[in-house]
Amino acid sequence: MKLLSNELPRSDDVLFVVYDFETTQDTKISDSATVHIPNLVCLQKFCSLCEMQPDIDVDCEHYGKRKHSFFDDPIGDLLI
Repeated sequence: MKLLSNELPRSDDVLFVVYDFETTQDTKISDSATVHIPNLVCLQKFCSLCEMQPDIDVDCEHYGKRKHSFFDDPIGDLLI
């Protein structure tokens, strides 16, 4: 087992992922509560190599496509 250390990981080994769930609240589960059902998931990812690239449509050299949107099965498609 590796000992814990106070060192930060190398910045070139870190992948940042930012996401947002858009939901509807049309389904009632009681008189005073509704369930949030995702209908859109948007995700952006970046690493130290592509974080300064202003155009999100430009692919990352290491991780490929940086912008993803999921509509049909938002949760299932996100997890694949």
